[in-house]
Amino acid sequence: MCEGLVLAVGDIIAVQSTSAGALVYQPSVGTEIIITAIFQYSGGANNVGIRDIAGNEAYLATAPAEAGSGHMNVKIGITNSVYLHMSGSAYKPAFTGIQTK
Repeated sequence: MCEGLVLAVGDIIAVQSTSAGALVYQPSVGTEIIITAIFQYSGGANNVGIRDIAGNEAYLATAPAEAGSGHMNVKIGITNSVYLHMSGSAYKPAFTGIQTK
């Protein structure tokens, strides 16, 4: 879980996992973030999705089909109750975005 980021509306967020294969980013209560790009290993099998507080998940994509395609341009809104979850490979995933609330 990524914690400890103190941000304001309009701040750019750039997070890379410190653990291979896992990245969970759940903003604090009342915070909203738009994720604009996700980076994952192009030969791995990272699962990229959103998860709610009950643990239900919806996957956005799985591993890219070919080398060099490990970057996804996206527009995903996340909150404290529906947040980003990435898992699956031995490599460190990352994302960027902007805080909107």
